[in-house]
Amino acid sequence: MISFRQTIHIERTPAQVWAFMMDFSTAPRWRTHVRDMRVVNDGPLRVGTELQVTFDLPGRVRTARCEVCGFETARRFCLRSSSKKATGTFEYLLVPDRGGTSVTLSCDLRPHGLMWLLAPVMVKTNRQRFAQHLPNLKREVERSA
Repeated sequence: MISFRQTIHIERTPAQVWAFMMDFSTAPRWRTHVRDMRVVNDGPLRVGTELQVTFDLPGRVRTARCEVCGFETARRFCLRSSSKKATGTFEYLLVPDRGGTSVTLSCDLRPHGLMWLLAPVMVKTNRQRFAQHLPNLKREVERSA
C-alpha cells in the first residue's frame, strides 16, 4: 500500500544530490526527527547493508535498524524498516530534469496482523513525519553544492 509519494525539483545534478544523500552525517539536516544515521556493517554501501538510525520523537529517543533494499548509484536508494507493528519501505528516485534533478520519495507501509486496523492513522502519521524531507533536502543540497 503506497502511503504517499512526493516529488521535488533540485537545482543540482543527480550526482551532487546523491553525494549529499549518501553522506549520512548530513541526515539530521534534512531528515525530520533523525538525530544520527550510520552504516552498521563493513564494506561498501549496497543492497543488504544495514543502517542504524536514531530518532528524536516526542518524549523519547528511538533507535531502529534499516536495511538497504535498493541501490543504484545516483539513481535509486531504498530502505526497509520493520517493527512488530509494520514494515515500511522508503524509496528515493533521482531523475535528471531540466539541468537539475527530480527527486521522488515514496513510502510503502505494510501493517502486521491486526495493525491493519490502524493503517489510516499510520499513513497519516508517516505522511506528516516525512512532509519536510524533500523541501529540507532541496534547501540543504542547493545551499551546500
